[in-house]
Amino acid sequence: MQLALLDLPASLDHALHLSFPQPGPLDSVDVLVWQPAAITGVYGVEGTHLGRPVLGVADSQRLVKDSRFWRDEFRAFIGRGGTLVMLAPGHGTLGIHTVQDVVGYDFIEALPDHAGLRRTERAPAAVACTVGEPFRSFFDAIGERFAATAEFDAANAQPIATVAGTERVCALYQYRHPGRVIVLPALAPSVPAAAVDGIVRAIADMASRLRFEGSAPSSSPAWKTSFDMPGESALRRRLAELAAQRRALDAEHDTLARQLSDLAFLRQLHDGDAVGALDAAALVLHALGAYAQKGGAGTDTVLFELDGRTGVLVAVDDALRALGEGLAAHVRRRAQAWSRELRVAVVPVTLYVAGNRRGIAQTGEEIERLRLAHPSLTFIAGSDLQQAYDARDAGLVGRWLDAAEAAHAGGAARD
Repeated sequence: MQLALLDLPASLDHALHLSFPQPGPLDSVDVLVWQPAAITGVYGVEGTHLGRPVLGVADSQRLVKDSRFWRDEFRAFIGRGGTLVMLAPGHGTLGIHTVQDVVGYDFIEALPDHAGLRRTERAPAAVACTVGEPFRSFFDAIGERFAATAEFDAANAQPIATVAGTERVCALYQYRHPGRVIVLPALAPSVPAAAVDGIVRAIADMASRLRFEGSAPSSSPAWKTSFDMPGESALRRRLAELAAQRRALDAEHDTLARQLSDLAFLRQLHDGDAVGALDAAALVLHALGAYAQKGGAGTDTVLFELDGRTGVLVAVDDALRALGEGLAAHVRRRAQAWSRELRVAVVPVTLYVAGNRRGIAQTGEEIERLRLAHPSLTFIAGSDLQQAYDARDAGLVGRWLDAAEAAHAGGAARD
C-alpha cells in the first residue's frame, strides 16, 4: 500500500512527501493524508484581515490555481478507490486577494464537494469515540494525540468521533464509491514531531482495514508485495502512461480554455465601455502585482496600490470628453472620492475609453489632442494596459504614476 503525505511533516522513508504549492500526480497512491491547515505555512502570508491570515497577491493567485489542480486530482484519486484522510483545520477560512477585494478561502476548498462538510470552529477539546471498528481501536490507541477544533454537520457522512462529553461530531467517514474520505480532528498542539510517524502508521493501518480486500490483517502474507501476476507489471506501466497522457491533455485543454477566456475578458480594454474596460484594467493591475479595487467610489473608477503608491483610474468616455475645460476638475473630483474614503493621497490616471468605439488608431489621435488640451492630466488607453500586461511590466504603471504626479504639479503651478 503506497502512502502519501500532503504537507504533513514526517520522517517515514516509504511515504511519498507532497506539498500543496507543488502539484503532482497521485496515480500510485493508495492512502493520502492531508493537513490543510499547513497552507498558511507553505504560501506567503502578508498580514491579517478580520482576524484571519491573508496571502499576498501572487500567492493568492497560485493558491487558487493549485486548488483547482488538487480538486481534480483528489476526485480522480477517490474515483480509483483511494482513501483521502484529512486533518480538519481549526480555522474556517483565510483571506486571499481577488481583483476587487480580500475574500475568504476555505482551507478545505480543494476537497471535492467540500461544501457538504459544513463545519464550525471551536476551542480545542478532547476527542471520544463510541462507534465500532476500526475507528474505536484507532481512537482508543492514539485519541489523545488529536484535538477537536471544528464541529461538523454529519448529515452526509458517518460520525466516527465526538467532542468528549458531548454528541457534537468532530470526525467523519464518507464512502464515495469506490474510494473513501476520512475527516479526523487536527493534531493536538502538544504532539511532538517524533510522534507524527506513529500517528501516520496508525492512520494507514485504520485506512487499510476499511478496504474490503484488506479487512483481515492475516489476508496479506509478507511475500505479497514482491509478487506480480503474469502481465501485471506491463499493465501497470501502460496504465501509468495513459494516466500521464490524460493529465497532459486535460491540462492543455484547461490552459487553452483559460487563455481564451482571458483574451475575451481583456478584449474589453479595446472595445468595451467604461465598466467593461475598468473590469479588464483591474485584472491587468492585479496580474502586475497591484492591489486593485472597484466600486468603492462608483463604477467609473478603479483604485490600485503598487509599491507604496495609490492611484485611481478614472474612465473618460465621449460624454465626459465633451466637458471641455471641466474635464480635469471632474477627473480630480472622482479620484478624491477614494482619497476621502480611504484617507490617503491618490494620484489620478485617466483611462480614455471613448475611442474604443472607433478603433486603436483613432484613439491615439484623440488622446494626443486631449493631452494638449489638458496638460494637468495623464491619459492612457486600453492598448497601454495591454502592453503592460503582455510584458508583465509593472514599471509602466509606475511611470504612469510619475507622469500623473508631474502633470498635476505642473497644473498646480500654472494655476
